[in-house]
Amino acid sequence: MRKVPKARTRQLGPVVGLATVLLLGGCALPDGVDGDLTGGWSAMPEPVVFQPDPATCHQEHFSHNGPMSGYRPVPCERHHMVETVHVGAFVDEAADRVTPPPAGSPEMREAYGACEAAAAEYLGADFRYGPLWLGVVRPSRYAWEGGARWFRCDVGMTSQPNGGGGLVGHDEGSLRGALADGSELALGCFRRDDDDDGTGEMVPVDCDEPHSVEFAGVWTAPDTSYPADDEDGTDRIHRACRSVVAEYVGVPDDANMQYRTGTIFIPMGESDWQAGDRGFRCFLWLSDHELTESLAGAGESGMPIR
Repeated sequence: MRKVPKARTRQLGPVVGLATVLLLGGCALPDGVDGDLTGGWSAMPEPVVFQPDPATCHQEHFSHNGPMSGYRPVPCERHHMVETVHVGAFVDEAADRVTPPPAGSPEMREAYGACEAAAAEYLGADFRYGPLWLGVVRPSRYAWEGGARWFRCDVGMTSQPNGGGGLVGHDEGSLRGALADGSELALGCFRRDDDDDGTGEMVPVDCDEPHSVEFAGVWTAPDTSYPADDEDGTDRIHRACRSVVAEYVGVPDDANMQYRTGTIFIPMGESDWQAGDRGFRCFLWLSDHELTESLAGAGESGMPIR
């Protein structure tokens, strides 16, 4: 081990002794020094956990995890992918979790239900009444460990005007009130351009223009397994959509509905089903002739048995 030079060790004795004499002698502190090591500072405030703001728009593509490092809101007049319509909080047992709730968990489905209700109030109607999509963002694992318990409700425009497809950018301002009465964004009437394979593109048109498809409403499925991936499931959805159409048009909801109209439904993806989405968009479809007015409330004269 390296030896400490003796000259340095000998200097400590007189310095310590002098300090002792000064203290014992009651030497006064210099002017302006009160001896309070805290300097009169107030206590440090409690750390504040980051929480996102509602009514904000975001350029980034949707992600179920929302780290603070990726939080960069932009004005809604600029190009953006989603808009936050509500910020809620995980509470009770959900808040006691060690890690954030995983996708498809009861806690995330409960958050999705809260987001549905908040989005309907923000937009003016159920988001499915327009070409819109809803997703729930949760804190990152590190933010959760730091105490974050918020969830974010984000809404974005879909690539297909009937509500299907993925998200596309939007640059026409906020969606607040976008589905209120008289909305131009709300789903209405469509012209169906059929392809050779029997599928067809739904092109939105005014209801006084020739059309064969019309949005009738939403069927909320029970909380069962995903019904849109087999023939029995799709048959069940079509039957349910005929009931939605019957109420929309004002005709008896009976076995004759299958002879009055066909139906089209827009399925959510299976991941959205796992997230908590249970709403299928239902459309009436008259494949053998075209309409030039809406069938809302038209009754049996507007939709006779064929």
